[in-house]
Amino acid sequence: MKKILTTVAVVAALTTSVVSAKVIGTVNGYKITEKEANKLLKVLTKGKVKYSQLKRQDKAEIVKRLAVDKLVIKTAYRSLSKKERDFVIANAWMAKKTRGVKVSTSEAKKAYNANKALFKKKGKIVPFSKVKDLVKMQLKQRKVVNRLMKKAKIVVK
Repeated sequence: MKKILTTVAVVAALTTSVVSAKVIGTVNGYKITEKEANKLLKVLTKGKVKYSQLKRQDKAEIVKRLAVDKLVIKTAYRSLSKKERDFVIANAWMAKKTRGVKVSTSEAKKAYNANKALFKKKGKIVPFSKVKDLVKMQLKQRKVVNRLMKKAKIVVK
């Protein structure tokens, strides 16, 4: 009896994982899974609706939306050089890391005052109020890079 229950539990677990990877459509041979649809629906409906609950027409719309995303990603990946892909990835990573970094207005003002010469336009210094956000972003990026460099083990040969 114990063997049967164990077998049933294993089969149920395997079936559950197979269901989550169920292919619900394709675009140019690329698979679109129910798991991807549920991730999208979680964002769109704040977790209130799952793909399996949708009507056929709504399911088709979700598959089409995922198809567009998949085509754009695959086409972009193929058409960008490695250097361009690395640049995009680095910028996305930096944007993600800077979201959690805090920079006060006083920090930004101090950096601005120390580097006013860099903020010239047509020979005149641009006021802090116009470049405040830019200065804050640069300081956030500098903080992220400094943290990264602290952990780095650089060897010069």
